Amino acid sequence: MKNRISYFLFPLLSTICLLACKREPAITKVSGVVTEYGTGKPISNVEVFVLCNTSDPFGPQLPGNLVDTMFTDAQGRFYREYPEKDFCLAAYLAFYKPGYYVHNDVDISTGENYFEVVLDPEAWLKIVTIPDLGGNGVLVAGSNYYGGSGYYSYSHEGEQYNIFLTKGNEQKYLRWYTGNNYEIKHQDTIFLNGRDTTTYTIHY
Repeated sequence: MKNRISYFLFPLLSTICLLACKREPAITKVSGVVTEYGTGKPISNVEVFVLCNTSDPFGPQLPGNLVDTMFTDAQGRFYREYPEKDFCLAAYLAFYKPGYYVHNDVDISTGENYFEVVLDPEAWLKIVTIPDLGGNGVLVAGSNYYGGSGYYSYSHEGEQYNIFLTKGNEQKYLRWYTGNNYEIKHQDTIFLNGRDTTTYTIHY
């Protein structure tokens, strides 16, 4: 009798488990805070792009498909939840706001994702050269503030200037050379405030 009761109860218990033990869909949570390099201040209204990587690992890199966008609040925070079925396996975030350099992508995994993102503010360096010391010219090295190697030469054709876009809230090393064969080296350190233009004047 005991075995017959077990035989009839097993299908019933299985049905109850199918109804009550149904797995809840997994949720991917994406959150974090965006701050400014050098000041640590939160950045509001940063656009956060949620993308799916569609590139072939053995082929060319392709731009990701946009899944969603959100913006940081007044404290630089962002938060969003996604059901597992609405998400891809290779998701990532990109951050953008005018006046800041685009942040490198960060990958998203299933479950909890928290990111502390730091954006570099743009800054501008205005270099003014004035030929009032009797020199033949000046050679300005641009590798530190310009983001690449190279030199910028100025001859005695009157006051001249160039404006360079670079990262702000940090010190830059400025080098220039004068003399008949540009053999005299000069160097200075200058701090560039983010989202501002700093003017540096060189006399030769």
